[in-house]
Amino acid sequence: MSINLSYILTTYNKVAYLKITLPFLIKACKADEEIVVVDGGSTDGTVLFLQQLKNEGKIHQFISEKDSGESHGTNKALLMARGEVIKIITDDDAYSFNGIEKCKNFMISNPDIDLLGFNGYGFHISSKNPFFQKKNLDDVYRNWKATKQPFIFCGLSLLIRKSSIPILGLFNCSIKMIDVEYTLRVTASKTKLAWYTGFGYANIANENSISNRFWKTDMLEREKLNYLYLDKLPFILFKNKDSFKEIFRPIKRMIFGKPIINNQVDFEEAFLKAYNKVNNTIESEGSFIV
Repeated sequence: MSINLSYILTTYNKVAYLKITLPFLIKACKADEEIVVVDGGSTDGTVLFLQQLKNEGKIHQFISEKDSGESHGTNKALLMARGEVIKIITDDDAYSFNGIEKCKNFMISNPDIDLLGFNGYGFHISSKNPFFQKKNLDDVYRNWKATKQPFIFCGLSLLIRKSSIPILGLFNCSIKMIDVEYTLRVTASKTKLAWYTGFGYANIANENSISNRFWKTDMLEREKLNYLYLDKLPFILFKNKDSFKEIFRPIKRMIFGKPIINNQVDFEEAFLKAYNKVNNTIESEGSFIV
């Protein structure tokens, strides 16, 4: 049987997370799909856990070796994938697999589409006010269709056609927040992008996530990329007070309102809430815009 979809996942020293998230992916994986896991040389029991899953046939491809970070591991997985369509999966977020199935079928039926994205949630959890924040980019996508103005969207929503990698390119190994650079780059190119209006992921803030650990780097990288792709001057060149206020407002939010999950019990609880959110809401149902 041909493989229509490859789920690719990179990880490093997060076995406690994998034991919570991977069973949902394994249960959702269909006969025409595969699971590809690239580990960065973990030392916390991840390798033993994943090798056992491989031996049991629950994951289909698995390697563990030192790499240069998420982008390097993701590129390895992209090249290993055998499916016509590739879905990037993270080790610490929740997904609507029914939504992914619809997106897979759409791309199989529309072979001219290189890339597809969809909406989702950011799950902000704190001791006081945990909440879901919608990330609805339908109008941003429509604006891109009309103007070709490059835009950023979350990598958790990406479905990539394997045969389109030569035009889309691989992920940039010099960037920490790889989806920011990648989505700007592909929307600035001749990519044939489609959009699904449903909400198919929930990004869970946790203390080990890349976005939490490298948030300062993220801020600086975004400024560089804005300059490169959107013709916006880096904030270091601004001289007036209002410009500095605009730049430091998000930094202030991240310093004083940074959502953190403090322990593994909290993550498991947060994951189940996030999974239920994207799988038990009418907002997970959507339509395709091309």
